[in-house]
Amino acid sequence: MNPNPASPAFSGRTSPPNATEKKIVPVLSRVICFLTFCLLFVGAMVTSTRSGLSVPDWPTTFGHNMFAYPLSQMRGGVVYEHSHRLFASSVGMLTILLVIATFLWEPRRWVRGIAIAAFCLVCLQGVLGGLTVLFKLPVAVASAHAGVGELFFCFTIWLSWATSASWKKAPAWRWTRLSYAAAIVTVLAFVQILVGAFMRHSYSGLAIPTFPRAYGDWIPPFWTPGIVLNFLHTRIGALLVTLGCLHLVGSMLRRGFGIKSALFLFLVLILQITLGILTVLSGKVPWVASLHLAMGALLLGTVFTILLWSGKQTVVAKPS
Repeated sequence: MNPNPASPAFSGRTSPPNATEKKIVPVLSRVICFLTFCLLFVGAMVTSTRSGLSVPDWPTTFGHNMFAYPLSQMRGGVVYEHSHRLFASSVGMLTILLVIATFLWEPRRWVRGIAIAAFCLVCLQGVLGGLTVLFKLPVAVASAHAGVGELFFCFTIWLSWATSASWKKAPAWRWTRLSYAAAIVTVLAFVQILVGAFMRHSYSGLAIPTFPRAYGDWIPPFWTPGIVLNFLHTRIGALLVTLGCLHLVGSMLRRGFGIKSALFLFLVLILQITLGILTVLSGKVPWVASLHLAMGALLLGTVFTILLWSGKQTVVAKPS
């Protein structure tokens, strides 16, 4: 067998992929990435409307096969919960197709590895979602479900870029000072999301019902577990992520690296802060709180994209 991993023989093919086949993996990657972002919003609506147990069984829906449940019977919280299941299942099935496609038409082993990791994450995500229902919304499991969803989103972003023509044409990846900065902000953003997930699933989002002061002072005059989570997310974590993003934006502007991406990150940061404040001041109106979560995912994805491209020593380009 030809040991060259870039050769057709390596992937079991007798001829190189044609132009249409070459487009399947990148297009499928981007579709999954977009649908995953939408899925994060739909999942947030389930929590925001407290519809997590509107369908009390899993993997069935009121005893029906999930895909055979009559849509005419979807009312109230069932609309959010069952729609979330169907949406998530669709993303899972598309991910299976993506893995198959990468083994058929993607010669790079590391890209196949990312696809396999994404598949493992989406499977874990499904299991955690089922356990969340079966064990009646345990905070730790529900929060892990949210965290894995964000990780899967990042992997779909990675696949979308790695399979693009612009990525293949760019120089080989290596660590740079900007890469380290972007990596730190990416970790900060992900931890902030995890703390937010614990806060949401423990229903502590309004443990501090005012902003910017907490019960009339900058530091809460008393503490409960909910107030601790809320203060960590809405004050400490938000401040650290904001400072990290501003530093990253400034570094990119000074280097002339990815100017449009830097400005986009700044815009997403402003929108995220605004939605966070509105979430508190509105008393957690479901669509506002859900948009806040989705914008947090977009911020994480933007910083992660900057991390990916900062090692390419080129301006962050739009997808080909």
